[in-house]
Amino acid sequence: MSDVPVRDESADSEIVNFSLCRDSKEFPALFEEIEKLLPRACIRNPYFFPEWIECWWKRVEQGTKPLIIIARNEAKELEGFWPFVEKPAVLWSRGLWPMVYDEANYFVPISTQRGIKSLCVGLKAQLKEFQFFWIPLMNDSFWKKYMERECENKGNFHLSRTPRKTSIIEWGKDTFEDFWTGKMGAKSRKSLRYDQKSLRDQGKVEVEVATTEKDVQALLPGSCLVEVNSWKSEEITGLYSIRGKRAFFFDLLPKLAQKGRVRVTMIRVDEEPIAWEVDLLDHGFLGVHNISFDQRWKKFSPGKQLLEINLRQAWEEKRIVDFLPGNLDYKEKVATKVEPVRELHLFKKSFRGFLACRLIKWNMKVRKKILLRAQPTKASESLRKAFEA
Repeated sequence: MSDVPVRDESADSEIVNFSLCRDSKEFPALFEEIEKLLPRACIRNPYFFPEWIECWWKRVEQGTKPLIIIARNEAKELEGFWPFVEKPAVLWSRGLWPMVYDEANYFVPISTQRGIKSLCVGLKAQLKEFQFFWIPLMNDSFWKKYMERECENKGNFHLSRTPRKTSIIEWGKDTFEDFWTGKMGAKSRKSLRYDQKSLRDQGKVEVEVATTEKDVQALLPGSCLVEVNSWKSEEITGLYSIRGKRAFFFDLLPKLAQKGRVRVTMIRVDEEPIAWEVDLLDHGFLGVHNISFDQRWKKFSPGKQLLEINLRQAWEEKRIVDFLPGNLDYKEKVATKVEPVRELHLFKKSFRGFLACRLIKWNMKVRKKILLRAQPTKASESLRKAFEA
């Protein structure tokens, strides 16, 4: 497709064009441009950094077709990109799903302020070819600024909902001790101190922090021992629970470490790993992507001990902490604010688009009923709370 110009609100503003990348052979050059874009970007999604796209693309089904919406200024500099893939849809049609759809926690683009309007126009223009596009998880600010208006536009059918929420910690003028005291309360802090002392009585306790490629690689074998003995493994919600996921993260995490985009921490007792945490790093940001602990050490609260260590570090670094989408009580307890996370299906304005919208809506209701009738687990309770909300 040739470049399509999109002008900002002001008549004398710079024109930003949108175009499409539909060939994976163009990825290496595009990744280089994304690295140059990042220092200028005001909308940043760590799940669309080049390392995630590169490692994820290695394991997609053969024949998967990419469709990346690209925004460029008049000087041909990259102003934004939004990566999708084509997927078979209902009624023998095709839809657009975001890349990294089975791994990421956010699916907003990476863009400058100048580029975002062009990306939104470019994405909506794809409804001429595709039956719908799906954005599973968007942070609330992106929804309100850019996508909510699409639901108000009667030109298309849509489904929007709030499937989850996210808990956020914003650092303030107080010390971390003041913050922690206010959030945890005297009883909880006393219990945590007791758990820390009791854990030290079990043997030599070490907290390992890995931010370099070599150090992250060294911790990964230990992470397998933690994951296999975690409650998440029993409920098939762990980081390595699904076949192929372990290889994916063994490939990804060292690559992120090369660019300073991840921090992996682990607690060991007499060299035995009992808890680990994966935090995604960006400028002034920390996303808690995964935290797991060995169930055999549950009574010592190793996950909570590790979380306190990492929150303290983030506070000192003045990073906003995002626990990422999930309805878990412990996240809300320590958060300074809780925000909704949005989901959007936007459909072509046609009879088939109308039918597709009704079928997906019906499927959502059926899945909800099945979940509510199922025996509750820790993982399903998160989804139950979302449905109740």
